[in-house]
Amino acid sequence: EAQCLEGFEALVEGMAATGMKSQEIVECCRVVAAVALLADKKNASDSDDDGSLGVAAELLRAEEEDVRTFLTKAEMSVGSSVRQERLYRARTDREASTLRSSVAQELYAALFGWLTRFVGRSIAPSRRTPCGRMLGLLDLYGFEVFAANGFEQFLINYCNERLQQFFNRQVFTREAEEYLAEGLDTGDGQWRRMTAACRL
Repeated sequence: EAQCLEGFEALVEGMAATGMKSQEIVECCRVVAAVALLADKKNASDSDDDGSLGVAAELLRAEEEDVRTFLTKAEMSVGSSVRQERLYRARTDREASTLRSSVAQELYAALFGWLTRFVGRSIAPSRRTPCGRMLGLLDLYGFEVFAANGFEQFLINYCNERLQQFFNRQVFTREAEEYLAEGLDTGDGQWRRMTAACRL
């Protein structure tokens, strides 16, 4: 629990370091908490005995009954354009669970999009100065240089780096084990020291 608290405090400090205002940090935390409640499979039942739907609605500043109706009832319009009538039908448990998960995913995606744009703007060079802060990423097989590189590209590059690092670790470890089994020299383990350069 203490480790989680330390991690959360470090996260909040990091968010503040990007220039995020305290209210923006609070709003991000509210959305993440609501997403966690909506996405939790054990909370996805229609009965919602533990009150998680009400807490999620409160975090999102929505009326609980409106959220419950949206998740459990499908609205249909019938009739002509002159005289339309709205009908509701109950969603199946599976439909409600799928919709609840979809809402959680969309909320998370929207928050992620907002965060990447926010961080991208915070590290972008000022229009008045020709050179601002620069973000680059070195990989084992070269260095990509773009005229303009957004935060989204950085995240893609970072994920690719982590996958490449995992692949290299697996391959080189197996090769070293084979070399040892055959009595061959495994070298000085230089590939292990290179992984420190990939850590953030």
